[in-house]
Amino acid sequence: MLCVGLGAPLGAQEPRDSVKADTTARPRAPRDSVVKDTVKSPIAVAPRAVMPEIRRRRVVWDREAIFSSGAVTLPDLLAQVPGVTGLHAGFIASVSATSWYGEPGRVRVYLDGIELDALDPREGGIRDLGVIQIWSLEEVAVERAAGELRVHLRSWRVRLTTAETRTDIVTGSENTNLYRGFFGKRMQSGGVLQLAAQQYSTTSVRSRGDGDGLAAFARIGVARGRLTIDAVANRYGRTRNPTIRNLIFGTPDLEAIPAFKGRELAAYLRAAWGDPDADGLWLQAIAATTSHVETAEDPPGGAADVDTARSQSQYVGAVGFTKWGARISATGRLRSQHGEQRIAPALRASWDNRWVSIAGFAEVGGPDSTDRQDASVLITPLSWLHAGASHSIHTPEDELARGPARTTSRAEAGVRLWGRWVTGGVVRRSISRVSGPIAFDTAFGSVALAEARGVEASISGKLFGPLSFEWRGIQWDADELYRPRTESFAELRVATALARYLKRGNFMLTASVQHEYRDALETPAAGGGTQRTLGVGTYSSMLDIRIGTAHIFWYNRNLTGKVYESVPGYLMPRMVQLYGVRWEFWN
Repeated sequence: MLCVGLGAPLGAQEPRDSVKADTTARPRAPRDSVVKDTVKSPIAVAPRAVMPEIRRRRVVWDREAIFSSGAVTLPDLLAQVPGVTGLHAGFIASVSATSWYGEPGRVRVYLDGIELDALDPREGGIRDLGVIQIWSLEEVAVERAAGELRVHLRSWRVRLTTAETRTDIVTGSENTNLYRGFFGKRMQSGGVLQLAAQQYSTTSVRSRGDGDGLAAFARIGVARGRLTIDAVANRYGRTRNPTIRNLIFGTPDLEAIPAFKGRELAAYLRAAWGDPDADGLWLQAIAATTSHVETAEDPPGGAADVDTARSQSQYVGAVGFTKWGARISATGRLRSQHGEQRIAPALRASWDNRWVSIAGFAEVGGPDSTDRQDASVLITPLSWLHAGASHSIHTPEDELARGPARTTSRAEAGVRLWGRWVTGGVVRRSISRVSGPIAFDTAFGSVALAEARGVEASISGKLFGPLSFEWRGIQWDADELYRPRTESFAELRVATALARYLKRGNFMLTASVQHEYRDALETPAAGGGTQRTLGVGTYSSMLDIRIGTAHIFWYNRNLTGKVYESVPGYLMPRMVQLYGVRWEFWN
């Protein structure tokens, strides 16, 4: 999919031991503007898991890494996580779905502690993660439990009384134009004001599914000492034209995915005391609302067939304690929707030291009324040898609708050889039932999946000088619906600050060439048959040049112009080029 904002190293950011410092310098206020009391108490952050992970695996992206990752949507960013498969109907405005170890919908997303449930009835319970905005975030962290992927998003914060501003401008293929603006400032009293907006438009002549969107982010509040009281709102208004299907074979369906016009909203009021990332006690209370509204005068199917507005209230209370490498927390999440109320209590605990890391998670009655238990461990007997395992048990409340209790296990090991990390692992999944991504096709219904085993492998590290290489792949033991049998990613990257010649550290050049391969994908078809895409390998390239606090970038996708599909019948864009500038400065 689309990548804008390029050039971050793909080496891991790990909770315990980062591989190296970020190669991109952080913009900071001019020296003469930083006076006494300029730096204020930080705004509270939501708790996130610290999962045991083998070195050289990225599990956290900070704000700089998000924009330099090559991602403009959340599915783009998650595509870098081993085990994630993205399904797309076209370009950035089109419908998408994300699966974990071949199971659609096994991805859960939290924004500042609020779970972003699938509210659009046309998604069939599988949230389109492309609708979730990442440009207004400060951090994305993933929790790679064996049974599901949990994604924790933290919204952008500011700490300085010196005003922070930023402008992004992007243009390129598919008549794409994108603009962003940011303003943030802290008051001497501890108050905070943050405003940001993004507007984009794109036109895909061949396959449509194009459109435009206007998103806005705002935060007001106060943080003094360990206390934070703030209100945050994220609003995303968008339009999408009908998506054409069967452009390669068959009779074209001009409205395979109907047009959409509407908006998404996520807003909350929070009171918090303490810092979940620091030692000591912390507490948080949140009252939130999320909504999905279709504003088209004549929605597809008619208002009598599909509700055009859905909303949910969430009330979250959380308490936790961190000390001596141990973290423990308890969360109560009350959902209120359509007059019904459901509470989902959860417990989380972890402990981390030089030799071993362990983590556990238990939840009763999640968004789909499923009980979950996860346990993970990582053993590091030597600095160059790591071994880990993860096991998940998911027990649906309604086994007739959601299938029997399912288990997923993963065992893996990593070895550092001549400065390069080589990892290998095995994934085993029991018999399970998954929902289908019906947003693409109503024939993509719920299916029973047989027991499956997969093998994962990767290698990453420096070759010589500023040149590095990464490869990762996964292969399953048999073909299965909604899951390619084989997937792989390879990248050759160069990153240099020319420190020998430029001593001030205000320059950075990053360039890379990438190859992605995905085997054939099968999905159900009307009448009980199956549909199938062809396996495909595509090449991409990135170039990012930082001068001071400005990034100039150029991106090419599908360099050879391959004609291919990610989902049967939906044509992906060819030879995408995007370029622009990101410029952060201080007033």
